[in-house]
Amino acid sequence: MESIHKFEIIVEGWLKPLPHLPTDWRKWLAHNVWWLTLIGVILSVFAIFSLVGVLLVAMSIFGVATTGFYGYVAPVTTYSTWWILASVVSLALLAVTTVLEAMAISPLKAMKAKGWDLMFLVFVVGIVSGVVSAVLNFNVFSLFSTAISAIISAYFLFEVRSYFVTKRA
Repeated sequence: MESIHKFEIIVEGWLKPLPHLPTDWRKWLAHNVWWLTLIGVILSVFAIFSLVGVLLVAMSIFGVATTGFYGYVAPVTTYSTWWILASVVSLALLAVTTVLEAMAISPLKAMKAKGWDLMFLVFVVGIVSGVVSAVLNFNVFSLFSTAISAIISAYFLFEVRSYFVTKRA
């Protein structure tokens, strides 16, 4: 967890020169982030169940479609196997993110530093998930969208930090 706090200090340094939201907006966001997170958790749970279904259907279709007649394996097998691997990894990271967000709801509602720390951990796992997904899917554009998403997420996360973080040793 110490390395996470070091990364937190680095990100804070990057965001220091940026303009801040008005104080009323930051206060509203800090007091309401728990139910925004709850909505995200509910939507993520629906997404996880939907993606598991899609993944099972895709695995069954690719399993039948790629074998072909007389045991001949079509060239699409490699792509479909790689796609399934990338999907399973992404789904696992989505599940980890959802669990962390769910764990953060109660501390966020109580305005505790633990809630903000968990949301920062969600931020880090989100970056890792985006990079892993981009690498596994050979998608450079996905790296750019991950970077833009990380910048926006970090900005809002650090705008409400002062409402949650207590003094650290």
